[in-house]
Amino acid sequence: MLSKYFDTNNRVTIRIGEDSRLHVHLDDGYWTKLLDPGFVYEPEIGDMLDRVLTSEAIFLDCGANIGFWSVLTRHRTRRVVAVEASPETFHRLTDNIALNDGGVALVHAALWSRDDVSLSIVGHHLCHAAASVCERDGDVGRNGWRSFDVASLTVDTLVERHCAGLTGPVVVKLDVEGAEIPAVEGARKTLSERDVVFLFEDHGQDPTCKVSRHLMDMGMVVMSPGRRRPLEIREIAALKIDPTRGYNFAACRPDAPFVESLARPRP
Repeated sequence: MLSKYFDTNNRVTIRIGEDSRLHVHLDDGYWTKLLDPGFVYEPEIGDMLDRVLTSEAIFLDCGANIGFWSVLTRHRTRRVVAVEASPETFHRLTDNIALNDGGVALVHAALWSRDDVSLSIVGHHLCHAAASVCERDGDVGRNGWRSFDVASLTVDTLVERHCAGLTGPVVVKLDVEGAEIPAVEGARKTLSERDVVFLFEDHGQDPTCKVSRHLMDMGMVVMSPGRRRPLEIREIAALKIDPTRGYNFAACRPDAPFVESLARPRP
């Protein structure tokens, strides 16, 4: 692992997409995968963003990490808002947005069902993709794991503060490590007023598919790109064959314009 040989200040600059760059710290085992020219990062998310992002859309990158998707999409949509809870990761996110000449609204907060709740985040300094609001409490104090407090924010408040006066659909990428259900609960006002699609993870270790089930209970359909119709819970469970990884899906109202684009067959 490169963290054995490089300290936290060592980094490289890589090119992503046609006109974007990213600082990658060499002690971060998650993001150094981008140094492999054959590696494709989160292809399912990339496919879904290609289908649902338009020039009129608002993109809320919730759990933005160091800014990969925020940087790539900043010229493709009306506004990008990047939300990150971890203080150290937020610093790296800020650095990467500045590297690309800005154009992204930055928010240091944790997505939740209510505003201004002090939440305890657990993370590891060598893996900035593993910070969690709801999990890993038992890891604190072990092998580099630590906790820190951060204020909560709802999707509804994000939209009010950063998208006032902007019409258009809202695309919400949820990478919030176990806080998906509180996060979507905090979006009820936005759901009642706009076309919204959530790009979310349903983890293979959850056979009950509780995140997908909750979204369906809120009146949404769950889609997998390229499938012609919404998925049922049993179909989602059947797709999740590996309990060690997460599976990405999209959820929106059945009458939302995203349904058609998500159902479009892959080339």
